[in-house]
Amino acid sequence: MSRPVVIVEPLSSGIELAPAFKARGIPAIAVTLKSADWTGFGAKIRASDFVEIIPEQANLVELLRKFDPLAIIPGAEEGVPLAEDLALMMTPHFANDPKKSQNRLHKALMQEALQEAGVPALKTLNTASEDEVAAWLKANRLLDSPLIIKPAASAGSDKVFHIPARGDWRKAFNLVLSEPSKITGKTNETAVVQEQAIGTEFAVGTVSANGKHYLAHLIKYNKISFNGRETVYDHVEFVPYDAEKYGQLFEYTQKALDALGIRWGAAHNEIMLTKDGPRLIETGARMCGGPVVGFAREASGTSQADKLVEIYADGDVSTKEYTFKKTVMPVFLKSPTHGKVSNAEVFNDVSKLPTFLNENIWFKNGEMVPQTVDYLTSIGIIALAGNRQLVLSDYEKIRTMESKLVIV
Repeated sequence: MSRPVVIVEPLSSGIELAPAFKARGIPAIAVTLKSADWTGFGAKIRASDFVEIIPEQANLVELLRKFDPLAIIPGAEEGVPLAEDLALMMTPHFANDPKKSQNRLHKALMQEALQEAGVPALKTLNTASEDEVAAWLKANRLLDSPLIIKPAASAGSDKVFHIPARGDWRKAFNLVLSEPSKITGKTNETAVVQEQAIGTEFAVGTVSANGKHYLAHLIKYNKISFNGRETVYDHVEFVPYDAEKYGQLFEYTQKALDALGIRWGAAHNEIMLTKDGPRLIETGARMCGGPVVGFAREASGTSQADKLVEIYADGDVSTKEYTFKKTVMPVFLKSPTHGKVSNAEVFNDVSKLPTFLNENIWFKNGEMVPQTVDYLTSIGIIALAGNRQLVLSDYEKIRTMESKLVIV
């Protein structure tokens, strides 16, 4: 058997990794964690994709050494810490800077790493003390500024709260400290308080090989205010890379990746393009989550997963320049309340839309859906692709269908 790759927690977009390596004749081993249950794309492991499935355990390194792994890759956010530890022990030539491991996991320490490297960052505090927050806001002249309250480690906009200027930050602060994570099930020991970056947010998807960073996709976010939260995805759009328009954005991304010690593998970088320039919201040292691999392939002909195969099989990406073929727009479905769906058939004709690409709808009649407040509580994604004006027209038709959805 060829040397396998080890994929730690192959969920979300991570379910696409094993098939991509298999296409190059490289088998995959899954390492699974005890994660909280959730619904959405890639919520269950695809056992047939793996030659071995090994639960996390005390003698994991000993078990994996027998396979002489080619590389160790995180499949989802919760797999990042273990994947990085295993890579350092077993494939150190493919490891990221161990001195920056916590900076890659902790939202406040990310900003600290940027500051130390001279990269523009957001004013950020990490604490469990309301008194410390109050004093920090005063000292940093943020009393009249909008804020972000969020967990130190999270994904999918889980418990990310936008606080308006002079708004009540204490309620959100205590909610972060008291409610467990939807992904890990663990309670947060601290909360991050941060100045709010205002502008247009992008997901800059990258892959890195020996410290060189390549653009894998560029996604423009469109979030809306819904159910009292500002973290609800309306739609996102894969856009072409224009050096004049986005050169500063990608240059900043590369500096942020250097500051965080990312030398190998994929990174999901959320960056706000503000009037003062780009500002990092957060980076995940793994692929962008959800059905993004298929969307990226449609938009550009390749994806983070495909480029990861090139890196670990060939030592570098084969096509270094980013190409763009067509507009791809994933449209996120949302629910105004927690309740039971009674007429899912309103979406029966969605596949007849001229620019329909695919659908991931996670509910049927009689099933319960959550109230949508973030990415993790979206109730489906319908992807459109093709001419941008036609895509926008079909987007409106999807919203018309959604307006007829009855949730009791």
